[in-house]
Amino acid sequence: MFAILSKQWANVNDIKQLCGSGRDKARQIRKEIELDIKSSGKKLLDGKEKKVPMSKVIDYLNMDINYIAKMAMLEKKINNDRRN
Repeated sequence: MFAILSKQWANVNDIKQLCGSGRDKARQIRKEIELDIKSSGKKLLDGKEKKVPMSKVIDYLNMDINYIAKMAMLEKKINNDRRN
């Protein structure tokens, strides 16, 4: 999960994995975030694949990034201990 959260931009697949939803729900979330950004007067990048800022996804999903980072560090420590 931390590998996904550390990206600057989120696509539908990233959103799908973060919230454990299907593709349709992930698209709906992305579109809601897009509308929020555009309604604030800001623009999004135009590209082949639509993406939104990961920070907006984290806010939308009300995720505790500090807790996730703490758990990622704990997981890394456990994996390192197993190797030794």
